[in-house]
Amino acid sequence: MPPLPPRGHKARKLAVAILAIFPLLYGGLALLLGQDANWDLRNYHWYNAYAFLNDRYAMDLLPSQTPYFYNPTMDVPFFLLGTYLPAWVATFILASIQGLNFVLLFMLSHTCLIVPNPRNKVLICSLMASIGVLGAGGIAQLGTVFYDNITSLGIFASALVVILNLDALINGKWQKAALISIAAGFPAGLMMGLKLPSVIFCIGLCAALMLTAGPFKRRIAISFLFGIGVLAGIALSLGHWMYFLESNFDSPLFPYFNNFFTSPLAPQTSARDIQFIPQTIGDALLFPYIFAEHPLRVGEIIWRDLRIPVLYSLLPIAIALRLIFGRNVEKHSMISAPYPARYLLWTAVISYAVWLAMFSIYRYAVPLEMLAPLLITFTIGMLPLRITTRGLATLFLMVALVASLQPGNWGRKQAWLAKTVEIDRPEIKDASNLMIIMAGFDPYSHVITEFPPEVSFVRIQSNFSSPDENKGINRLMSERINAHVSKGGKFKLLIPKWQHKMANIALNHFNLTLMPQTCQIVDDHLYDKLDLCDVCVTSSCPER
Repeated sequence: MPPLPPRGHKARKLAVAILAIFPLLYGGLALLLGQDANWDLRNYHWYNAYAFLNDRYAMDLLPSQTPYFYNPTMDVPFFLLGTYLPAWVATFILASIQGLNFVLLFMLSHTCLIVPNPRNKVLICSLMASIGVLGAGGIAQLGTVFYDNITSLGIFASALVVILNLDALINGKWQKAALISIAAGFPAGLMMGLKLPSVIFCIGLCAALMLTAGPFKRRIAISFLFGIGVLAGIALSLGHWMYFLESNFDSPLFPYFNNFFTSPLAPQTSARDIQFIPQTIGDALLFPYIFAEHPLRVGEIIWRDLRIPVLYSLLPIAIALRLIFGRNVEKHSMISAPYPARYLLWTAVISYAVWLAMFSIYRYAVPLEMLAPLLITFTIGMLPLRITTRGLATLFLMVALVASLQPGNWGRKQAWLAKTVEIDRPEIKDASNLMIIMAGFDPYSHVITEFPPEVSFVRIQSNFSSPDENKGINRLMSERINAHVSKGGKFKLLIPKWQHKMANIALNHFNLTLMPQTCQIVDDHLYDKLDLCDVCVTSSCPER
């Protein structure tokens, strides 16, 4: 089935109008929600793009804590928008791009659902897509820089290429099927290279090809070639950063999977965040119900969205009834095309299983949240009920999901700043001879972009390393600091006021001493105030 109504049909004009307007409405909703001020933006998304564009890696070390080592490529567009345009304009553009998920979800729905009346089909698919993008996680990430609703674009694009070409993949000439398979994997791989947790959907999309339809050997082959396309996408978006990490930190994925790459600069562990993964089989089996009741089990904010638990409950029931009663849904009363629906359902099941085992962090599952309304519709379509009953059941569930929704909030400012990042700071003298030390665990590397570019920044304490730990990266910190001492450079400390004691302890490890009487205020308009204080080499500090 085509992703849009036929050319010349009135329903096509309606579809095109809706698809053109909705992303702009999505951008407008982001403006109503307020300016993004989330922890990750302040910790690394803003600074990493600045460091990448200005080649700061020889000057700075670890200002953005562990994410200092993340691929900064996806952060660059918004950084450029936020640097040269008003904050609200930059956010509107970002959110409108995120609104393209609506377009792809509409196309997936239109390709899969069976609705005889073209106009009604457009309206139903629009409803599916709008409920999809307006979930608790989707609204929480709207206009923000988490980017799970950007990587979803590649995931949905790959799924759409597969579904539009299923017949060619299953029955077509081998050469054409091979090219389609590689091309289908590329968008998902591109997004995985930009954000590695997207691996869960790359695995799901790839493995689902082996379980959909066609001769077994052919399924294996097209799945393998899809994986080749994924690898090609990864190579394009991540290859340059892997080379940088290998050249500078002795591991292409530093600090992750260091139990395999064994860089001397980090512990030889995988470093993967496993704090949210269920620890017992019982918790794993009941996990959708657990995180629906206790959202902090899968993240750091409160939200409520029941679509994944509903799908998790309905799908086994529908499969069991199908096995008991057989395929007694007549062709004329089918809700969805069987093979496309099967492919998306398998993709969701496998992706969920990988998500559960690898992360169990809800925001990584936002693409699944977006797909869930369509998948619930497929599942209800499998039930041995009259088509009218199935339609009413679908409508009831969609209304219930919307009514029970509680969006999350990662931190926003209601009053928009003129620029995405603004600070008031003291005048910096002799900037080329100054190193600013950072400490503590708070996120504030975003303010670095508002200091003179000649100033270097070294973070001696972070969620990646503290000076009392036996980590190889501490040797690099000592070398940077000792080299600055040797050339007679000056030091200052940039720190939240409430973390002075913590910073003092860290400074002592490097023979540096805080001079609290010299502290001046740096007013960070995006979040809070910081102290900028002189630091002296302990052996040559002036008498107080």
